[in-house]
Amino acid sequence: MAQSFTSAGHDRFTGSMYRRLWIPAMASSLGWAFSDMADAVVVGQKLGTVGLAAIGLILPVYMINCMLAHGLGLGGSVRYARLLGEGKPDEAAESFAGVLWLGLILSGLTAVMGSLLITPLLRLLGTVPSDGALFVATKDYLRILVAATPLFYLSNLFNYYLRNDGGEHRAGVGSVTGNLCDIAFNVIFVLGLGLGTRGAALSTALGQIITIAIYLPGFFQKDHVLRLSLPGKGWLAPAFSSLKAGLATSVQYLYQMIFFLLCNNLLIRMGGENGVAVFDLLQNASYLILYLYEGTARAMQPILSTYQGEQNRAGLQQMMRLGFGSGVAVGSLLIILVEVWPAGLCLLFGVHEPSARMLAFEALRIYGLGAFFAGISILLCNAYQARGQENASFVLETLRGALLLFPLTLLCSRFGLAGFWWLFPATEILSLAIFGILVQSGRYRFQDLAPERIFQRTVLGTAEDLGVLTQELDAFCRDWDAAPRQQYIVTMAAEELGLAILQHGFAGRKDGYIQITAIALENGEFELHLRDDAVTFDPFSLETERAGTEGFDMDGIGILVIRQRARAFYYRRYQGFNTLSVKI
Repeated sequence: MAQSFTSAGHDRFTGSMYRRLWIPAMASSLGWAFSDMADAVVVGQKLGTVGLAAIGLILPVYMINCMLAHGLGLGGSVRYARLLGEGKPDEAAESFAGVLWLGLILSGLTAVMGSLLITPLLRLLGTVPSDGALFVATKDYLRILVAATPLFYLSNLFNYYLRNDGGEHRAGVGSVTGNLCDIAFNVIFVLGLGLGTRGAALSTALGQIITIAIYLPGFFQKDHVLRLSLPGKGWLAPAFSSLKAGLATSVQYLYQMIFFLLCNNLLIRMGGENGVAVFDLLQNASYLILYLYEGTARAMQPILSTYQGEQNRAGLQQMMRLGFGSGVAVGSLLIILVEVWPAGLCLLFGVHEPSARMLAFEALRIYGLGAFFAGISILLCNAYQARGQENASFVLETLRGALLLFPLTLLCSRFGLAGFWWLFPATEILSLAIFGILVQSGRYRFQDLAPERIFQRTVLGTAEDLGVLTQELDAFCRDWDAAPRQQYIVTMAAEELGLAILQHGFAGRKDGYIQITAIALENGEFELHLRDDAVTFDPFSLETERAGTEGFDMDGIGILVIRQRARAFYYRRYQGFNTLSVKI
């Protein structure tokens, strides 16, 4: 009989999994972009360049919150997904509890310190009481923003973890709903009630509360691992470790904070309120463009982290192709829009003065040249982060966010407002070029287990195919010096689990697929990972009590042996497919 199984390089699952994550991630990203832009839009319409300048001065505080919240969320969720991929749900839940409590502590301290030191903080941001309306508008916004810091942390942490726990639909709905409410409140409070920047900040806080309220039920569902609980002993060190790992990518926000402080002070001297207002306009345009790249990266991350835990090389390669292709496509569409119609953004943000409009047109078109390369860097940084190579992410973020950005900012400022905006494409192109040289030198290539240690096949759902596969798997185990008993259990597990899926999961279907991956670990252990497109079915749920008892299932005998002989096993329904992990 001809073999009807495919080689390790063929992937039948990633596209479907990615679509389930990418659509909610895009919705969330657009929601965040519109929400972040809403403050500038309504305040710009109401207060003009003074309002835009005030929001621009606030950006450094927003960035420091982003650095810590996203660092905790990204670093923690990558570890969470990897632990689930390795079949360790209890460790995954415990790691979330530690990260959550560390987030509450850090956000609480930030809120208290910021509220107590608000006047010195305003001076650091670039405004003093003698600035009049600009100082008042900035202070009104900052006071509420600082007090609402814990809400911002909780919203971001919950979103990261829900997407890694199979709750991407809830994460998308919560994000979009909260951000739409933020926009609606902005219209009511700023345009309707005339509350100015104070109304914009209050709208953001209320939007976060609504988002969190939608997220919370996701922590009480029995078929998910996530739960709200107190952390166990020794939780602080792992939580800080997650933060440290996440900072490799989120350090960009620290660099942006310094960059904003530098630019605001330079621009207010070079161009006054117009210079700072146009700079804020650029940042809001970047939300619309770069958030789509970041949304794509968020959709990629759970799959990349899961596959990294499984050492699924074919899936990793397919996910990289899909992610970069879709991210570049949607980002490029918006870049083209900005290039051909900068007047639309000026109209949207209330920039009507002729001198400010001319400056904004030139700045937007120059910025668009660099946005394409910035998107590639965002996707690369998050891919390295998701696959456990934080150092590579840190190097690229540091190149584009500090080592090149700061000197080029000072250099371009010497050419006045006309030359200042060229710092964006210069920084992004040079940083990618330097990082590319480092990758070519072999320093920052993706580091995976040696391919010869990985056995992977995708089989059509027939018993004959499983028989052929187990013969190859038996040879693979022998090649890696498996003990006779270990070799027997590995092949038996693949065959018995596969047969259980055929008989109980596919229920007569002949077009189903089972992906089987075996890993010869360097410590002498073997890991077995199975993924199938059957209906929801856990082979370990089969009745495995002693023969003769009521409800005994003969098909459970082999499963019982596997349960007794395996070091660990774990099942979950993930992104529409059944996944099994067995360590032998």
